[in-house]
Amino acid sequence: MQINIQAPLEQEGQPSTDPVRTYLQEISRIPLLSHEQEIIYGKQVQRMMRLYQTRAALAQEPTTAAWAQATNLSLNELHVALMQGQRAKRKMIEANLRLVVSVAKKYQKRGIELLDLVQEGSLGLERGVEKFDPTQGYKFSTYAYWWIRQGITRAIAQQARMIRLPVHVNERLNQIKKAQRQLAQELGRTATVAELADALGWSAKKVQECFEQACQ
Repeated sequence: MQINIQAPLEQEGQPSTDPVRTYLQEISRIPLLSHEQEIIYGKQVQRMMRLYQTRAALAQEPTTAAWAQATNLSLNELHVALMQGQRAKRKMIEANLRLVVSVAKKYQKRGIELLDLVQEGSLGLERGVEKFDPTQGYKFSTYAYWWIRQGITRAIAQQARMIRLPVHVNERLNQIKKAQRQLAQELGRTATVAELADALGWSAKKVQECFEQACQ
């Protein structure tokens, strides 16, 4: 899921020209979730993630019918579970975007624009939603904070490394980053190396080598 951080917003007939102000105004309209809602949505997301894990474990790219059979669900039940999971994931992400901004502001003046930090924090938040176990009893925001901060600090560290990398490596990493965001939006989850390679028309080895170069 890709977060739209520059959607237009009109104020008294005039569009806002400050993207940060626009974004803050938009997310301030989104209601927070109660603890009970977090539990319900969290369970729906976890069910969806288990379904995706089952599909990934199948030998080949399965048909929807084969996927449903492997999960002991009808086609309709599979569709409903996936739709519920996607909706729940979106609700949990949107309700915590203010937390992303709050964390991102602590890392300003590190060589990355605030909205870029927010985007990276949102990707960390998305990962946190996918990993959250609602049966543990703690609030999601407490759990999500770590994932948001990790997404932001990792981006800052990567930016510092990229400055030292050859231009062609930076270009490849930017291509991978773009593909990651597009696939996350399409799939509703973090893409695998194989999926990134397929989307880019590269070998999985090439994608993995780019990741390794970025981590050096």
